[in-house]
Amino acid sequence: MRLKPITRDVLKRSSLIVFIFIFFSGCPKNPATGERQFNIVSTEQEIELGKESDQQISASFGLYENDELSRYVNQIGQELAAKSERPDLPWTFRVLDDPLVNAFALPGGFIYITRGILSHMGSEAELSGVIGHEIGHVTAKHSVNRISEAQLAQLGIGVAAILKPDLYQKYGQFANVGIQLLFLKFGRDDEKEADLLGVRYMLRENYNPEYLKNVMATLERVTAESGAGGMPEWLSTHPSPGNRIELLDEIIDTVKQDVSSMQVNSNEFFAKINQLTFGEDPREGYFQGNTFYHPELRFQYNFPAGWKTINQKEAVIGVSPNQDAAIQITLSGQKNLQNAANEFFGQQGLKAGQLSSSSINNLPVIFGEFAAATEQGNVQGSSYFVQHGGNIYHILGYTAQQQWAQYRSPMVSSLSSFNQLSDQKYLSVEPKKINIITLEQQMTLQQFYSKYPSTVPIETVAMINQADAGTQFQAGHKLKQVVGGKTP
Repeated sequence: MRLKPITRDVLKRSSLIVFIFIFFSGCPKNPATGERQFNIVSTEQEIELGKESDQQISASFGLYENDELSRYVNQIGQELAAKSERPDLPWTFRVLDDPLVNAFALPGGFIYITRGILSHMGSEAELSGVIGHEIGHVTAKHSVNRISEAQLAQLGIGVAAILKPDLYQKYGQFANVGIQLLFLKFGRDDEKEADLLGVRYMLRENYNPEYLKNVMATLERVTAESGAGGMPEWLSTHPSPGNRIELLDEIIDTVKQDVSSMQVNSNEFFAKINQLTFGEDPREGYFQGNTFYHPELRFQYNFPAGWKTINQKEAVIGVSPNQDAAIQITLSGQKNLQNAANEFFGQQGLKAGQLSSSSINNLPVIFGEFAAATEQGNVQGSSYFVQHGGNIYHILGYTAQQQWAQYRSPMVSSLSSFNQLSDQKYLSVEPKKINIITLEQQMTLQQFYSKYPSTVPIETVAMINQADAGTQFQAGHKLKQVVGGKTP
C-alpha cells in the first residue's frame, strides 16, 4: 500500500469513516431479528405515520362492513401480536372492502387483510400465517428501515448531516409519504425474514405453519392466472411467491416439535366467511360499456366511447385512449351548490371563466371552464357541480391546454350526461357471495360444480377452493360456491 501525505481532505474522509463505523456499530439490535438496524424514525413517529396513513388507506379502500368478521380477524391478530417482540404497539387489524388478493402492513402496527384474500383461504391457520407474516414486517421494522435509508440517501452521508441537531425533527417529511407507504415493495430478504417471523408467531399461538404454504400456492396461482390481465395487487407490495414454498419448508424443518397436531380451525373460518362478498360489488357502481351505474347513490353517467375507466372508493375516473385527457367524478365536501363551485373556482392559481347556473336532466348544476398552470404544464378543462340526492357531485374534465379544442366537445357532452338512475333492473343488482356447502357425499370438484352451480367459471371455483377440477373430496368436507351477482 502506498502511503499518501496527510491532507485536510484525507483527515476529513478518515474522520467520517471512523464516525460512521462508531455510529453504525452503536445501532441497537432489533429484538425480533437480532440484527443491528439503523433508522431515524422513533417509535412515536412510526406510530403517528401509521395512524395518518391508516386514515388514507381506510378512506381509499373502504372497510368491509361485517362486524363479526372484523372482530374475528382482529382477535386473531391481537393474539399473535401480543406474543411478538413489539406487544406495546397500538396494533390494528382491518378487513378492507377490496376484491383483490392482498394483505399488507404499515409502520406502527397497522395490518390490512382484503376480503379478496379471505375468499381464497381455507382455514384459520392460513389466516394466522398471513397476519403473522405482516406482523413480522412491522416487528422487523422493514418499512421504517426503508424510510430511514431513503432519508439518509437524500441527506448524503456526511458528518454535518448525521450530526445535525434537528435530524430527528424531520418527521414532517415522513408525513408526506402517506398512502405511498403501500407501494413500498419489500425485497426477498425482507420477505424471507417476515416468513420466518410469521412461522414463529404461528407456533406461539399453536397454529400449524404448514398451512402458510397453502397461501403461497394460491398466490402463485393468482399470479399465473392474472398474467394475461395485468399484475395482481399482491405484487404491488410483495415480490412474486416464486420459491417461497421451498423457503417455508426449510423454515419449518428447523422447528423442533410436531406441527401435525397444531390447530387449523377450518370450520370456524368457513363460518366467518360464509356470505362474504366476492369480486367487485355492483352496489358500489359498475360499468356496462361506457356507462357507469351506481345503484346506492342512484345515478348514471356516460364516459366518452373508447375511454379506459376505473371505479374507486373516492372517485370514478375515465382516461382517454392516448392518456392525455381525464374525467373524474367525486363527492364534494360542501352541501351547498354555490359553495362547492366557489371552493373550486376560487383556488389560487386557477383562472376561471364565466360560471353558469342551470340544470341538466332536471338536476341543478353550476358549471364553467378553467385554466391552470401545473408542474406538468398548462391545463384547461371544464368543471360541473351537480346536486342530486342530498349530495353535491363534482365532475371534472381536463387536458393539456393545447389539446382543449380537440377534447372540449366530447368532454362537455360527457360532463352533461349525469342523470338520475331510476331503472329497477340497474338498481336491484346484488354482489356475488361466497356460499359454504358441506358435502353429503364424496365427489370431485367438477361434480360439485355441476351439482352446486356458481356464477363464476369452474377455474375460479377451483382456485378459491385450492383444488383442481378432478380433486376428490370426502363427505363432510366444506367447499365454496359463488352465487348471485348477475348484472343486467
